Amino acid sequence: MTRPRPLHIGLLGAMQEEIGSDLSHLRQLSSSTHGDLTLHHGVWGDGIQLTLAWSGWGKVCAARAATRLLAAAPDLDLLIFTGVAGAANPDQHQWDVLLADAVVQHDMDASPLFPRFTLPPLNRDRLEPDQSWFTWAAQALKSAAGNGELQGFGGFSSGLIATGDRFIGDASLRQELRDALPGLQAVEMEGGAVAQVAEQEGIPWLLIRVISDGADESAAQSFTDFVQVYEQQAWRLIEALLRRLNNP
Repeated sequence: MTRPRPLHIGLLGAMQEEIGSDLSHLRQLSSSTHGDLTLHHGVWGDGIQLTLAWSGWGKVCAARAATRLLAAAPDLDLLIFTGVAGAANPDQHQWDVLLADAVVQHDMDASPLFPRFTLPPLNRDRLEPDQSWFTWAAQALKSAAGNGELQGFGGFSSGLIATGDRFIGDASLRQELRDALPGLQAVEMEGGAVAQVAEQEGIPWLLIRVISDGADESAAQSFTDFVQVYEQQAWRLIEALLRRLNNP
């Protein structure tokens, strides 16, 4: 009987602090360099293949890293982007975990040729993850929280995340985005670009964020302080998902 090949997961974060710089939890570690981008490949647990990189900030860096990763790993089963985000909804608090059920690029505006936020190549404004992978991730995160594996993290929810090439640190701008995008939960700078690349390449994707700040006037300091602490915890969130990858 032929054994199914191990799952191959792609993992991206903008900064080392959003995944963790210690890769000692991976076996058979190797790397390849592409300009200033390094792709790391290793094996986790019971044979799960993992290819990961720190993309750098912003949509262009994120899209470039996603494209490079997909080219280097043509057998990829799932691409995950993870890291921190600013809360757009006041009900979201520091350390809360948010799984995107949709993502929009809030700085995309080709009007009047297309409605605001619409991505011309896809003729859609909101991109949604594959439903089976989304359901698996939601159940996995709830299970991990229930088992105490995510102690120190906050609550778990899913919702709309907005991406744009601007750090949101202004309460009035945050409110403008909420008014334009009903149901908006968080803002960040990379996930929508990675989702678009994955959609156009036909690869399932997930976007998982942990709230670092309130996207208000104190956001810059809150973000800076938070990521220094988060680096020590980031891998716990990722590992909680990897442990449950036998049943996507």
